[in-house]
Amino acid sequence: MKQHATHPHTLIGLALIAALGASGAAVAQTATKVQSKHDAVEKAEMAAGEARSARQDASTAQAAAQAAAATRNEGALSERGALTAEATAYQAKQSAIEAQSAARQATVAAESARSAQAAATAGSNPTGAAIEARAAGDAARIASSAATDATTVAQAAAAATAEATQQTDPVPQPMPAPAPAVPVQPQVTITSSPPNSVIGEYKIDFDALDGNHDGNISRAEARSNATLTAEFRAVDVDNNGRLSKKELSGWMR
Repeated sequence: MKQHATHPHTLIGLALIAALGASGAAVAQTATKVQSKHDAVEKAEMAAGEARSARQDASTAQAAAQAAAATRNEGALSERGALTAEATAYQAKQSAIEAQSAARQATVAAESARSAQAAATAGSNPTGAAIEARAAGDAARIASSAATDATTVAQAAAAATAEATQQTDPVPQPMPAPAPAVPVQPQVTITSSPPNSVIGEYKIDFDALDGNHDGNISRAEARSNATLTAEFRAVDVDNNGRLSKKELSGWMR
């Protein structure tokens, strides 16, 4: 069987294709390593920045807690304010502790990111190191956010402590004055009596008024007694213009 010989140019072309393919894969692999190293450096720097921010927040929270404690120790204007200040100062202290713990976590995460950066730069697996650096950067960011939140609470608690020490006890309101007693009016009994009736007790000296000693008192004789004059008509039962001793039986003494 006759075999066809391969053209020399064909062999050269195949060799070039193979060489280009290998070269392209090498270039792509090199580009991936470069990108991984860049990502690792970026995440490590970010983690370091988050750790610095967390430490600053922790320092601020600590200062707030110390201020709250000092304010509480100075005393409050009221017992109620003292109790409130004690509680808020304690809250500031606890928040400062939380901020410090978060700052330490952020610092540890930043150190892990820096180690991953070094591995990505000098190691044989920069892609894996870049992944570790990214995870460490995320952990540093979360810890920094927790430190910020704790610091905000510590500052608010310190402000509440200062406000509590200025609280005063409520002033007791005086009891309302009792309503004035309404005087009780004496019961009045109203009676009716016929006109010209004699009401009351009057005493007269019959003999002294009976000037002519006829046993009767005339209107003229009664004038010396104003009361009898006013009641003359009522006493003169028989209407004869004279008052007898019988008619004046209740008047004589």
